[in-house]
Amino acid sequence: MDSYSETSYIKSYETDHNGLFKPFSFLNHAQELANIHAQSLGFGYDKLLDSGVVWVLSRMHVKFHRLPLWKEQIIKKTWHKGSDRLFGFRDFSVHDSGGNLVIAATSSWLIIDYKTRKLQRIENVLGKEFKGENRQHAIETPAERLVTPGNMQLSSSHIVSVSDLDINGHTNNAKYFEWAMDALPVETSRKMQVQEMWFNFNSESLLQEEVQIYTSNYPEIFVEGKRDGNSIFQLKIKCQETC
Repeated sequence: MDSYSETSYIKSYETDHNGLFKPFSFLNHAQELANIHAQSLGFGYDKLLDSGVVWVLSRMHVKFHRLPLWKEQIIKKTWHKGSDRLFGFRDFSVHDSGGNLVIAATSSWLIIDYKTRKLQRIENVLGKEFKGENRQHAIETPAERLVTPGNMQLSSSHIVSVSDLDINGHTNNAKYFEWAMDALPVETSRKMQVQEMWFNFNSESLLQEEVQIYTSNYPEIFVEGKRDGNSIFQLKIKCQETC
């Protein structure tokens, strides 16, 4: 199965105050789609954990051509595009009921040892060629390594709570988007409609750790979370003029 797709409807709890599908909600959908498809191909969470390793999301680039509305039907699709020595590449698309592309995304994943957290070469875990590769592109260029601008300001801090954690015991990647939105000025986040975003997940954060959130609104919206000076995540956002 070189791709996996699901049809669903936008739920009220997946929308913002304008009734639009939240980028946070898309990130959660993408993680679940990725796991289901990888599981069907024999290299999902359960299979890798048997070998003492797990997938972790490292980078992501998402284009929102249009944000779906509450109650709207969407068709979500994902496929993996092979790997280099460290990164596994996976793309996503979301279409509306009329067949129009509304969201496109590409992501880069790493395999780490579950206990030591050390990076593993993908070919050493899955072999040089693992099945199901599909060279179709939702976004052709892999998600970029972000560079933090020099004009960042400390905006807030967040103590990692139980509700932030995922099945690996660290902060769920999608939660960082929520933290970022809460750290921005209220008028910015309230009016924002994201057109494009780039995410780097640089290090894990754990229960009760304090993460400092730095922001910049110029020349683009940029948010970085740090713990003791070390980068946890970086987020760059391009939005409509309402930002």
